[in-house]
Amino acid sequence: MFHKALWMRNQKLAAPAVWAVYLSLFFFLPFSFFGRAQSLQTQAEKFNDTQLNFTFHGVEIALFLTLILVGFASLLLGQERTTHSTDLTFSLPFKRKDIFLSKWMFGVVHITTGLLINLLLCMLIIRFTILHVIADASFLLHFMALVIPFSIAIFTFSLFFGTIAGSIVSQFILSLIFLFFPIGFFSLIGTFLMYHGIELDMMYDVNGRFNSFGDFISIATLPVPIFEFAYYTDVVTEIDGSVMDYTRMPDYLVLLSPLLYFAVTFPLGILFFSRTKNENNGRLLVFEKGKGFFSVGVVVCFALAFGMAGGGIFGSYDQPSLLGYYFSAAIGAVLSYFVLRKIMNIRLGLSK
Repeated sequence: MFHKALWMRNQKLAAPAVWAVYLSLFFFLPFSFFGRAQSLQTQAEKFNDTQLNFTFHGVEIALFLTLILVGFASLLLGQERTTHSTDLTFSLPFKRKDIFLSKWMFGVVHITTGLLINLLLCMLIIRFTILHVIADASFLLHFMALVIPFSIAIFTFSLFFGTIAGSIVSQFILSLIFLFFPIGFFSLIGTFLMYHGIELDMMYDVNGRFNSFGDFISIATLPVPIFEFAYYTDVVTEIDGSVMDYTRMPDYLVLLSPLLYFAVTFPLGILFFSRTKNENNGRLLVFEKGKGFFSVGVVVCFALAFGMAGGGIFGSYDQPSLLGYYFSAAIGAVLSYFVLRKIMNIRLGLSK
């Protein structure tokens, strides 16, 4: 799995993403924590304020972290397809399985190291600044237990799409779309059923037990549990300024989600990478056999999306128009079919 030559090649391919991982995590975590500590210290000294509050929300880092992880995987795999340098990679004296495993290991090592270092720095900042008066650094251990497995799963998921996408652009876009696909697609399905008199409970709360359809869809959408994490403090009394802290941590059952994603996409990534061909490098998809299924899925999704929008436009809030729904859905299906045919034939290529 570890070969120095492959590690150095991966470093050359993904150097911008490696720097982005460490620098962005430093900016969003230790740098941000230290800035808040300084602000609270100034507030306490100038205004003699004992009612100091501190909050941390996963949403502050989740979206940008997702983009960085997807970009990291795209540089490791998609960049080689776009520059048509996969011939060089496959000519190296290594099995394709080992090449894929080296890319996965390279990414996981840097992602895990970056998160651990910066979260530990945050704990030190809390311990040695005014934050230790109002915040308990142990909440970062809960966040660590959540964000590391989900980050690895997101990276693995995007790396898997790199084995079927034909370019860095298509890998990046498809990875992002399918990361949020469960919550988006089932929202479209829920709207479709609503227009036909069937109501689904799409509300979700990943912090409690899973009692609704929306709960299961939310945990199937990898970035959502990171978005939902929160820690905050509240002043209990105005006399002594004592505080009570609260951690909004998703139920640990949500950790089954990254485990299942990994169990599916990791072996499939190895399988597809071992069988990939270079003839369709630069195109939207690498494998010809999957294009028909993919096209049908895209047309259906656009039809549902146009129908959801059109039903509301042609109807009212209380009485959406079923006729408007199907009319708009037909327009969306036709437009997406012809646009997709054009996109499928585009070959994106850059010089090495």
